[in-house]
Formats: sequence, structure tokens, C-alpha cells
Amino acid sequence: MAGVADPSPRIIFGGPDLAPRLLRDELQARVEAVPKGGKIAWSTYYFRDRALAQALIDASDRGVEVLLRIEGIPRFPEVNEPVIALLENDGLEGGLKVHRPPKRLFEKRYPYWHSKIYCFSHPTPSALIGSFNPSGNDPEDARIIADIGDQDRGHNLLVEFGGAKAFRALRWRVRRMGGWCARLDPLQNLPLRIGASTVWSYPRASAGIIDRQLRLLGAGDSIRGAVSHLKRGPLADALVGAAQRGAAISLLLHDTERRVREEVLAELVDAGISAERYVHPAELPLHLKFLIAESGGKRRAWFGSFNFNQRSYRHNYEILVGTEDAAVIDALDQRLAEVAAEIARQRAS
Repeated sequence: MAGVADPSPRIIFGGPDLAPRLLRDELQARVEAVPKGGKIAWSTYYFRDRALAQALIDASDRGVEVLLRIEGIPRFPEVNEPVIALLENDGLEGGLKVHRPPKRLFEKRYPYWHSKIYCFSHPTPSALIGSFNPSGNDPEDARIIADIGDQDRGHNLLVEFGGAKAFRALRWRVRRMGGWCARLDPLQNLPLRIGASTVWSYPRASAGIIDRQLRLLGAGDSIRGAVSHLKRGPLADALVGAAQRGAAISLLLHDTERRVREEVLAELVDAGISAERYVHPAELPLHLKFLIAESGGKRRAWFGSFNFNQRSYRHNYEILVGTEDAAVIDALDQRLAEVAAEIARQRAS
């Protein structure tokens, strides 16, 4: 209806302090709530959850239009193979597309379909964006979880954007995934404005959304966040530069060397950044990917599937959201404080 504002986004967190499998259960409940004639559109990177895959097949069988875009050759290709076989056997009435380039020539430039988007037409139109992959399964495989981390129990999030505008626009982005020269596509580069938030799709011609903002920060400003992946590149350089100009920066980082190398951590600390690894006794991951910047009394946050590394910056299909929505930033700040408190308790014990 004309004049109705976009609703404020709602954050759904997952983590060791919350019910196991909370986010995947949320997705399954939403799939099952879409009736015949409705629409579902997903893109995801890891997909091992056979029950969720079967829920999508059942939805397609009852007359729901299901679009699914899934990475066929993730970092650990065997992870997705059973679910892909199940889905390809059904086909989702033509709605399934698996990303398998003909030949993997350039390992470091391989463009993963890494975005996490989950769109539902019913009971009310909505789209969820975040860091969560349906990468768990029941029964679980401890060997695979040791490689990719338990996202059903580790720290994760999905952010729900309600309303027909968000549903239509993000479903359209799912449908268009995989076109040639996507980086140069004007529609791919067009930002989507929803209320106080802006959504950017990757790959894109102008990739430095966050680091351009960080380069404006210095004395009197602050940056804080939880980061699962951070490697050398423009974003790390922008953080170091902001710290050297006097910005107060505190980061919680994933504990593995593969996702955050020790030399990167050392460079952050040398620049005066408070950077600490999250280490869980059961090796549950910190898969959150968000930053909050505060300057002149104004706050802005970024979140999504976007890893703070060169692959996401230059090659991957990703989704990144920047927001000035106070409720969203408050929720991210509160969650950051809760994770920091968890680290403090583990250190004390």
C-alpha cells in the first residue's frame, strides 16, 4: 500500500547458548508454511541437511515454485554431494541450478556461489539474509563437521526483511545468479534500498563498499565486530589504517589459522587493534560476519554472507547489507557483548 514504510528487519541468532539447530528449524518451518501456488527461492553454499532438502522437494511436489541455487564445488566438494544427488533426482520442476564450471582452472579465482538468501512468499512475503548455511545433518558426520564447523550449533545469524519489496527483489537476485560477466551487469551492480538498509550483490564492478567507509574513520571513531574470515587485502588494510589514525577498534575472530592467519592477527594487534580469537571447547565456530562503525554519534553496520577476504571481494557471489537501522545495530551490539562475555567465562574457567 502506498505510503507504508518497509518494516524493520528482525535478527535471528544461532549459537551455543541457544537451542541447537534453531536456524535450520526456522527455515524448515517456513518451507512447510508455504502453500500450493506460493514461491520459495534459496541460494546457499554448503547444503548437507537432507531433511531440509526433502522439505523443498515436498514443497515443489505440492505446487510451490521452488528456486534453489547451490554451490556444486565448495571448498570441500564431498560435503554437498549427497544432497545434490537427492535434489537432482527430483529437479524441483526445473527450479534447481547447481554451480559446476566446466573446469576449475584458477583455484584462487574460482567464483563460489557463497550468498545465503532464503525467500518465502507465505504466510507473509519475506527474505532472510545472513551467514547461515544448512550444513548440518542428522545423524551427524563428525569427520565433515571437523572440516567445516557445526553451523547448527555455532554462532550464526539470519536477518529477516519483511514485505513484498524485499521478497521480490531478493528472489530476483537468486533467479539471476550465474550469468556471464555478472560483475559488469548494471542490474547486478544496482543497490537495493529497504528502509534504513542497503543490499549489494557481488561480484560487482565497485567492490569496496565497506573499506571506502572505513577509510573515513579516525580519532574519536570506533569499529567493532565479529569476523569469521579475515585475510590480507583492502578490508584488513582499511582497519589497520583507521586504527593508525586513532579509531578504537575491537574484533572477535574465528579461531582457525585457515580463516584468520596469525600474521594478519599480528598486524592488527601491532596497529593497536584489540583482536581476540573465539575458541570454543567443543570447537563450535564463530561464523558471524558483521562490523559496526560509529562516527560523530552515527552508527552503521554491515552484515551478510560476505567474508572479509579477497575471494569474496573479487570473485564470489555474495550478499552484503549496510544498515543504519537502530534496532538491528542494537541487536548486533548486544550479541557482540554476549560473545565477548562467553569468551571471558571460558578464559576464567
